[in-house]
Amino acid sequence: MSRQPTNTRNQRSSTPISFLQPLGQAIHLIMASATLSVPVAGMLVHSPAWAQTAENENKPSADNKMELSSIAIVDSQAGDESSNNYRIGQTSIADKFNTPFIEQSQTSYAVSQKTLNDFSVDNLEDAIKFVPGITIGNSFGGTQDSLVKRGFGSGVDGGTLRDGIRTSRGRHFEKVTTERVEVLKGPASLLYGMQEPGGVINIITKKPTYHWRSTVGVETIDEGGGRSYFDLSGPLGESGFAFRLIGQYKDQDYWRNYGVDRDKLVAPSLAYESEKFSFNLSYEYSDYSSVLDRGAFFYQGHHVGDRHHRLDEHWTRITGQRQYASLTTEYRFSDKSRLRFVYGWNKDASSDYQADPSTYNPTTGELRRRFRSNPDFKKSRNYAALDWLTEVELAGMRHELILGADIERQDESTAKFLQGSNVGGFYPDSPRYGSLRPVAPYNAANSDQRSRLHMLSVYTKDTIHLDEHWILSLGLRHQKFRQNDGQGIPYQTGTDLNKNRNLPFVGLVYKINDEFSLYGNYSESYMPNTIQAGNTVEGGSKPEEGRQYEFGFRYDNSWLSGLVTWYNIRKKNVQTTQTLANGNIETRTIGKARSRGLEASLTGHLSERWDVIANYAYTDAEITKDPGNDGNDLVNVARNVAGAFVSYDVPQTFLPGSFRVGGGARYVGERKGDTANSFELPGYTTYDAFVSWSMPNMIGKATRMQLNVENLTDKKYFISSGASANRVSWGAERIATFSASVDF
Repeated sequence: MSRQPTNTRNQRSSTPISFLQPLGQAIHLIMASATLSVPVAGMLVHSPAWAQTAENENKPSADNKMELSSIAIVDSQAGDESSNNYRIGQTSIADKFNTPFIEQSQTSYAVSQKTLNDFSVDNLEDAIKFVPGITIGNSFGGTQDSLVKRGFGSGVDGGTLRDGIRTSRGRHFEKVTTERVEVLKGPASLLYGMQEPGGVINIITKKPTYHWRSTVGVETIDEGGGRSYFDLSGPLGESGFAFRLIGQYKDQDYWRNYGVDRDKLVAPSLAYESEKFSFNLSYEYSDYSSVLDRGAFFYQGHHVGDRHHRLDEHWTRITGQRQYASLTTEYRFSDKSRLRFVYGWNKDASSDYQADPSTYNPTTGELRRRFRSNPDFKKSRNYAALDWLTEVELAGMRHELILGADIERQDESTAKFLQGSNVGGFYPDSPRYGSLRPVAPYNAANSDQRSRLHMLSVYTKDTIHLDEHWILSLGLRHQKFRQNDGQGIPYQTGTDLNKNRNLPFVGLVYKINDEFSLYGNYSESYMPNTIQAGNTVEGGSKPEEGRQYEFGFRYDNSWLSGLVTWYNIRKKNVQTTQTLANGNIETRTIGKARSRGLEASLTGHLSERWDVIANYAYTDAEITKDPGNDGNDLVNVARNVAGAFVSYDVPQTFLPGSFRVGGGARYVGERKGDTANSFELPGYTTYDAFVSWSMPNMIGKATRMQLNVENLTDKKYFISSGASANRVSWGAERIATFSASVDF
């Protein structure tokens, strides 16, 4: 029996832009949150322990000022800079020291907390629009981070880090727990192990503070629903300990005709700081139920159906529990020598339910679909690293030396893969739901999928300040790994590798003066291939190997940071997917590919009131060795990507408080939808805008309200392809978001 969608929360208003709808939905939540938080904050602030520390907010004790820039234990210099500026003058992602941009021999970027807040960034895909040369890849129906960096990358490459620790596939950016985002372009295997040659993205999470702070907030969208959250942090008396506790509840309607995203999150952390020793212990737990939307179906280069109506069923979703735990400790022998130990663990246990489009009949307009499911998919990662970081003077030259070792274990498994037969009776032009049911036998050939990867490495990097102008960096990583994967009932091993590899790095900086520098580097990467659950594998899975040459020019002062860089990457054993005649997805490796291009960016203050972010990337990425596909463009790679965003602090008006307005545009060029280049995703430009109002001492210490509108012109566009015509993701329509927060 077919039925129409019953989720009326997703029916759009007939008003062209329903800016004020979220405001009305949020008012009662704002007042409820504020009413609840005032007594809670008051009890904590006026307790004896908190009263003792209120007079010394910014330090753990009155006579112990600590240098925190060496490690992200608590809010650091970069963290303070991140909350007040679009520009961040230093990062640790390139060499594990907090190195000024002007002295780095690799290309790195930082997206500050102020940027994330102004543009109400909700996921990692939105965060990277402020960085040149990154597009979106196959995100498994919008359920995992999948970013293509300089032409390479996927949702299973481990290229997303949290506080420098590799993560498993999935979603890793949480709005309420993220401090800032750092990006390192090019091969990053020297310090971060097995990675794609395009680069890595590091999500820096919020740390405990040694001053009391408490924030409650709500957010609602014009689609319906939203989120509420709290953020508490402060010192534990005079003990040297500090804590942070963040919580979130999210119940938010999906922007298409049905679907709801739900999430319950809690994230406690504890820090300790003394003259010689410091540590940070953190944990994050998320119980989620997310929309799994395969998007559009392309036939002969054109999509069928429309943007608003989904092609799947009401039961399609992914549910699970995601956990992170990390311990970072540091012992300082002196101001110039320290020993650091890092341990990280993350786990995601999920079940997905898919209504997978398979074939389309243009004569009848019928789309045949089938039920697919990984009902018990588990992925986990354990990582530990020990680093000695020191600064020494030898022969009149300053050396910044890292000696380290790390070990990692990654496990993924799915016990049963369910797959049904193709079922007709669904017409995208007039969809009626209910013809496909979530019932199917398990597929023996694709069940019992297992992937295990064990790695052990030692590495070193020496950054030598030859004189006041020249800086030479030399590095080497010796990497040993064991990979075993396979599938099927009965089980059949597909890959069984035990290999060693040396990965060199050479970088050179010529510092023209304190604001200008030239830089270049040569680096290599090595990355075992893994497969997506439910995909078949052709011919095993060989490791990917990459190498890059890069040359750039950088400018940096207290107001603006900018760079222009050129790179050339060559890679072999590139993993890709293709759709077979029966609708199954096959994973295979192609011979060789290369990517070369140009990136430019500018970030910071134009004046005391104007902030700017501008970027451009030209990426020429193509297959150079693969029968039948030589010369084809790589999937989801746009030759041209550009963005420009500005904000303005409005001068004092007759109204109380302060106002801030901003907006911007992003252009993404055409992208190929599959390896054969049989169809293309059109280029698009989207526009965003915001206005915010802040008022001190209205409720608590400060009150902030903000309205954001994404995709102002309601542009219809596609953000990525799943490397096949039946899995193309729509970009979201115009969405207005109202948020409010109160600090106590």
